[in-house]
Amino acid sequence: MPPQRPLRWLYLDLNSYFASVEQQLNPELRGKPIAVGPGGIASGTIIAASYEAKAFGIHTGMRVGEAKKRCPQLIFAGGDHSRYGTFHDQIIAEVWRHIPVTHVCSIDEVACRLLDNENSPERAIALARRIKAGIRRNVGDCLTSSVGIAPSRLLAKMAADMQKRPRH
Repeated sequence: MPPQRPLRWLYLDLNSYFASVEQQLNPELRGKPIAVGPGGIASGTIIAASYEAKAFGIHTGMRVGEAKKRCPQLIFAGGDHSRYGTFHDQIIAEVWRHIPVTHVCSIDEVACRLLDNENSPERAIALARRIKAGIRRNVGDCLTSSVGIAPSRLLAKMAADMQKRPRH
């Protein structure tokens, strides 16, 4: 068996980002099925769904009309992209408090190269937990994330995807 490659990447992916920001901003939306998208246009598409909406089978890319059929009580929220950018900036700043951000992959995903003193499984996992706790504490408790740690950036992204809550 070949020797195990050292862990080199930490990949952070915010869960249901746009919907989570809306729930963070409006406590009345917490625990309810919400979608971010053009609620008044049946042919429009959902750009994010809360976990409560996902329980009804609603997902990113679904047509609004289909989503409303699956969940008549679905609440449409959001659309002010400046708010998502503000939260993004706060999240990036929080990650920087723990580790340098190597690459901002999207508004809700970042890749960080682990330093040599951080690449043991124990230290990398502890770092991931500190980042997630810092985001909850300093940015918002509705903003959950998945973190993957691996020898390559691609594998770390795949590991983060595997950490997502199970789909309903």
